[in-house]
Amino acid sequence: MTPTTVDLATDFKAAFREHPAGIALITARSPEGPVGLTASSVASVAIDPAALVFSVTRTTGSAGLILAAESFLVHLLDARHAAIAGAFAVSGGERFTPEQGWATLATGEPHLAEARVALRCRSLQQVPVGSSMLVVSEVLDIHTAEQPGGGVPLIYHDRTFRAVGDPI
Repeated sequence: MTPTTVDLATDFKAAFREHPAGIALITARSPEGPVGLTASSVASVAIDPAALVFSVTRTTGSAGLILAAESFLVHLLDARHAAIAGAFAVSGGERFTPEQGWATLATGEPHLAEARVALRCRSLQQVPVGSSMLVVSEVLDIHTAEQPGGGVPLIYHDRTFRAVGDPI
């Protein structure tokens, strides 16, 4: 990398470190069992068809298994799920434990039943961008919590999971 490219990459990371983003947990069933990852790149794209987009920084490990799955769930998380988001954000974090409240949908995806909403999706298009993959997904159906908590949204800001309203 040239010094200009290094400076651009550093400045780019710093710019988005200060830009809060909502947190989602993406899960799928794979031949190796349930897989999941935390994402801060989920955004709505269209209503007809209902579609969303997210990116992953690599196409191996959990991300690769999700990319290969027929369908997956995109859970939109509340602040009460900060510990789960943290566990799925790091290698070796505790995942899919009974204490976290997982269930399995009839379609096979691992479902965090307490999540306010989980959107069941299938990949429409995967677009490589540098070392990342942009995933455009069609929403097939939506699962809402039996007792929606109306919880406080969870965001990622300055490399920390925070509840909306927490001091920065």
